[in-house]
Amino acid sequence: MKNIFKITAVIILLSLICSVSVTYADDATVKSYEDQLDLLSQKQKDALSRLNATESDLAGAIERKNILDDYLEATMQKIVVAESMLKEIEQTIAEKEEAVKKAQSDIEERHTAFLNRMVYMEEDGTASLIEILFDSVSLGDFFRKLDSVNSIMEYDRYVIDSLNDAKEQLEKYKTALETVKAEQSETLSLLEKEKADFEVLAAESAATVAELQANAALLRDEYNKASNEEKELAAELEAYLKELEAQKLTHPDSPDIPQASADFIPPLDPACGAYISSSYGWRDLFGVPDLHEATDIPATAGTPIYASNSGVVIKSENHYSYGNYIMIDHGNGIYTLYAHMTYREYSVGQSVNKGDVIGYVGNTGNSYGAHLHFEYWVNGKRTDPEAYVSLPYPKW
Repeated sequence: MKNIFKITAVIILLSLICSVSVTYADDATVKSYEDQLDLLSQKQKDALSRLNATESDLAGAIERKNILDDYLEATMQKIVVAESMLKEIEQTIAEKEEAVKKAQSDIEERHTAFLNRMVYMEEDGTASLIEILFDSVSLGDFFRKLDSVNSIMEYDRYVIDSLNDAKEQLEKYKTALETVKAEQSETLSLLEKEKADFEVLAAESAATVAELQANAALLRDEYNKASNEEKELAAELEAYLKELEAQKLTHPDSPDIPQASADFIPPLDPACGAYISSSYGWRDLFGVPDLHEATDIPATAGTPIYASNSGVVIKSENHYSYGNYIMIDHGNGIYTLYAHMTYREYSVGQSVNKGDVIGYVGNTGNSYGAHLHFEYWVNGKRTDPEAYVSLPYPKW
């Protein structure tokens, strides 16, 4: 009877070991990124199709620039999606590697426990199940031992089958892991290609701008049109901000009213090579005095743009003059605006923290060279950003 109790204890131990399960991450998120990349590829194709249909003379130069801006926006968005997809794949790889590790450990534990039971029975002199039956002292004892022997034999078959199943599952995990690693390699290749394409097309856009600048009359007409559009937008924004501030006075305890910190940070990394080409104030443009109510900061296309302070996005759209732009409400009547982005990361209503990447430097709208058009609004009026925000960039 003592031997039967020991054998039963071994069976319970094996049952506990066999109950270990291994799970791994669902790949639905990775698939969603792949779908996004397909849609963005189609956007690129559409832009190229429109680009090929434009005329090569100066009259078509502005249209070509706008189409290139659309293509660059889709390309930058693909880069952002591909980078997010890579992070998801890296997480999936880590989870699948852990699944492989657990499956291997599970197999080793089961195999070791099975061998230990065989060794125990050998050392205890009961290695032969037939001998256990022959040691019966009565018919009743024989049938009790026969039930135990049948249980042991059945369990041995179960252990062997479960080991084979575990090994099969392990191979599935390894295959899945290799598949995801292949996806990682393909995504990395895609990312490098898109970055290279972006640089080439940004250079082409710059060449188109140079072509436009060579024709002062055409450029002046385009500027006048964009300037009128900008003035209209500024008036709309002033009216909108006045209405927004009135709503805040009506609901002063609303949790939606942002409360930013006192310190604003530069919208571009000072180490990115940016500089100030045009400060706030009057300037001469095409021989005509022009009030520039912002600070222009040229930088390499694709350079990350950071929220100068925490707040809520109240505008995120594309405008004829501003191109892709975002406006953030920081509370206390203070707003910042970021224009000519290649791509916008945030939508209206979303909260941002100081230092979050909200977009990337671009050349969209009425822009003739990749730069950030940075505005600082106080109580519904544009004012000099450098009076409130440290902009540690050299001035050219």
